[in-house]
Amino acid sequence: MAQKKADLLKRKNQLNKKRKKSKITIDGKEYHFHIIVWEDIVGDSTITSFDDFCKMKTASITSFAYIFKKDEKYLYTFASYSNDGYFGDRNIIPLGVVKEIAKI
Repeated sequence: MAQKKADLLKRKNQLNKKRKKSKITIDGKEYHFHIIVWEDIVGDSTITSFDDFCKMKTASITSFAYIFKKDEKYLYTFASYSNDGYFGDRNIIPLGVVKEIAKI
């Protein structure tokens, strides 16, 4: 876990060097840019052995996005937007699978 936090901080620092603007304002509301690490489902429909099945792991996903909102169950994110108030590249991530969130 310590190595994962170190990797997350390293990625955050690299991105901060490249990025000067970590927040945007749309229709008077500020949105902050984040690095989000979350666990995703991995599936396979092939026939496999017991040993191979036991080796299966979930995927650790890293997303870079603005947080639109967060409620008690979900994190709502977007990665693109238009100047007239529209959002693109949207995701809703269950908070139960989120491992790390860091503001960039």
